[in-house]
Amino acid sequence: MYIHGLGARGVHYLHRPGPTIQDVGFFLLPELGADKAYISETVFTTIFLSFVLWSFHPFIFKSKKIYTVLIWCRVLAFLVACQFLRLITFYSTQLPGPNYHCREGSKLATLPRPNSVLEVLLLNFPRGMLYGCGDLIFSLHMIFSLVFVRTYHMAHKGL
Repeated sequence: MYIHGLGARGVHYLHRPGPTIQDVGFFLLPELGADKAYISETVFTTIFLSFVLWSFHPFIFKSKKIYTVLIWCRVLAFLVACQFLRLITFYSTQLPGPNYHCREGSKLATLPRPNSVLEVLLLNFPRGMLYGCGDLIFSLHMIFSLVFVRTYHMAHKGL
């Protein structure tokens, strides 16, 4: 995650705001709006916490249906591969970010040049994690959600 954070920070330095690119998805499923952004975060947090609680339930209920360590090893290995592919995509594709804070006129859309290496390495937590631009080709929330839901589904199928 730290390497991914460095990559996201680096691409934010390269980000240049522009007009929002329109596609069929925006017409079929309009955006929630800046005032309802919490809905997306709430759904993601619910999926994330549900998966964590589910994966550790054998320790509470003493059931042996799933192997928590094996599941987490596979999930983390898959997430590392996804993060690496995501890094490649957002460095190879420079598009204006669709988030409100990435659009033209926002002071968060571009980052000034760093004054030191330390400024880059510290990632400006948590602002750097919440307000990144230029790294939205594949959503990190969507990657995590799909991996967690698919893992849960596969564990219940017995595969």
